[in-house]
Order: sequence, then C-alpha cells, then structure tokens
Amino acid sequence: MGLVRFLLAITVVINHTGPLYGLVFSDAYMAIKIFFIISGFYMALILSEKYTGPGRCRLFYTNRFLRLYPLYWVVLFLSLAVSLVFRFGLHTALLLGPWQTWLARLSPATVAALAGTNLTILGQDLLFFAHLDPANGTLAFATDALYRATPAWFFLLIPQAWTVSLELVFYMLAPWLVRRSSAFLICCIVGSLALRAWVYLEGFPFDPWKQRFFPVECGFFLCGILAYRLYARLRAVPIPRRTLWTVAALYLAGIVGYQFLPGAKGKEFYLYAATISAIPFLFLLTKKMRFDRAIGELSYPIYISHWTVIMVVEYCIGKKHLPIAALCATILFSLALNRLVADPIERYRQLRVRRRG
Repeated sequence: MGLVRFLLAITVVINHTGPLYGLVFSDAYMAIKIFFIISGFYMALILSEKYTGPGRCRLFYTNRFLRLYPLYWVVLFLSLAVSLVFRFGLHTALLLGPWQTWLARLSPATVAALAGTNLTILGQDLLFFAHLDPANGTLAFATDALYRATPAWFFLLIPQAWTVSLELVFYMLAPWLVRRSSAFLICCIVGSLALRAWVYLEGFPFDPWKQRFFPVECGFFLCGILAYRLYARLRAVPIPRRTLWTVAALYLAGIVGYQFLPGAKGKEFYLYAATISAIPFLFLLTKKMRFDRAIGELSYPIYISHWTVIMVVEYCIGKKHLPIAALCATILFSLALNRLVADPIERYRQLRVRRRG
C-alpha cells in the first residue's frame, strides 16, 4: 500500500500549492481521512501479529515514538533555522511571523503552551479550536476560532502536524481497541458518525469541528481496524493475482481520477467505503513488494516537511511554477531525510523487535 500512501501525501502537497497541471486528485482532508483508515489497519496488524506477548505495549509505544518524533524534530529544527536565516538575512519572517508580531505581548503561560505543542506535537489539533486574545495575550476557546483575527495554529511551525496529534491519541488507545469485538467497534463508529451529524445540524463551523475533532474522526481509525479483520479472513483464501491487480487498479484510478467522478458527497462516501474494502486486497498484493514499501516510506517525510519546503520555494520562485517545483523539492528533501535520519532509526526499530522475539 506504499503507492497509495505516497499518492495521498502528494495530494496534500498539491492541495497546499494549487493544481498540478489541472490535477488536484482529491481534497486534502479526504486524503487525511484515508490516511487514518490506513493507520487503523496497520496498527491492528502490528499489534495483532508483531507486538505480542509481555511488554507489547511498551515496545509498541516506544517504537511509535521512534517512528514519528526524530524526523519531526529534525524538520522542526530546520524550519526554525531556515526561518531565522530568512528573518535576519532576507528580512522576512517566513514561519515566525506570528511569533515576531506577538511574542512581547504573550503571557508566559501562553508561550509555554505554544512552545510545548510545537515540541511535543501533542495538542496541536486543539490549537485549531482556540485563538489569541489580544487584550491579555492568552489563548481563548471559541467555536469559530479559525475565523478570528489570530487563530492559535498560526504559531505552529509545522501546522500540518495536527493530524499526527490525532494519530497519537489513537495510538494511546490502539492496544485496547484492537482487542475489542467488531460489534463494539461498529457501535463506536456509529457513535462517531452520529456526533458528526449532530455537529453538522448544530451549525458548528465545518473547520475545525468536522475535520479536526478527534471524536468525529476516530471512526475512520476504527474502520481501519475492521479492514484488518477482513484481511485476516481473506489471507487464507486463494485469491488470484489477477483479481488483486484489478482491485488495486480500480482503487488507484478512483484516487487519481477522483476530481473527475460525478457527484459530491456520494463520491466522497464511495471513496471511504472503497478504501475499507480495498485495503485487504492491496496489502495481500503489495506486502512483499520492496519498491512499494520504499515509496510508501516517503509519505511521512513528505507530509511533515512539505509546508516548510513550499514556503521556501514560493519565496524563491513565486507562484507561477510553484506546484511542480514544490512537489519535486519536497520529494528530494524527503529522500534525504529518509537516507540520513529515518532509515538508521528504522533499522534500530526493527532490531528492537527481533531482539524481543
């Protein structure tokens, strides 16, 4: 499923730069929801087949930490360093604009909270529900925080990492959730959907309430767990490779050509349902493909670094060729991140699993 993850990551990049020669694939928020489904599948897979026996939770949590944080901290440091170079050398604040404007007026507690979320990732999703109160320099909750003058997320150096914050909440619950019955998970999914409907009927702003609020997003993670259980049943069934390739081709065509499909909400629900149904077949097809795994490993560095790369590229060349230039620069930068940072850590992560086994 590496190619799928790669396509989803570049979908987010394209949505943040503009169409790539007319192509946008799908909405970035839809790509993120599909990421959540895939995450649920993978967490159920590794917790059921890889992290088993005594100490499973500790190894799972620490390996998740090693998977996410070192790469995030490298990108955070580089984002800060590049912004400081631009600030003092090129007289533009880049990612530090809000900090430059407001730092002297922020309360110490607000500085600590904002710096803490940047460093730990935790709570970054919650900043989309808050804004800066200019009267006293503190953060204030508001249902329409994103439409206030200074939303709190402005102070994030890697603002797209709010999705990782939601992932972390799911990871905390995952060892418990994967042991629950399918009936329980279905009830939770229905509850999440019902809450989403209630938020919609109450007239809460679409963003962030229907996009970044964990209780209405968690159903996608749980759908991924159910997709793993479907895979666990199917892997004992002799499915022809032609069938697996057909499912993969149809699903990938749905992602790449999503913008050309008719309908609005109907095609969105179709893509989610297709993802849940196709994941078991995709994994059966690709689980031993080294190239597919390698390209999939680019998805996280692409996602976590693309905002900084876009800002730098846009400053250098403007908007005319931004989509293709930013995408190419992000992919090249991600290859370097994997080679220098992620790959050595990944070898250590797998060594820890083998030693325990």
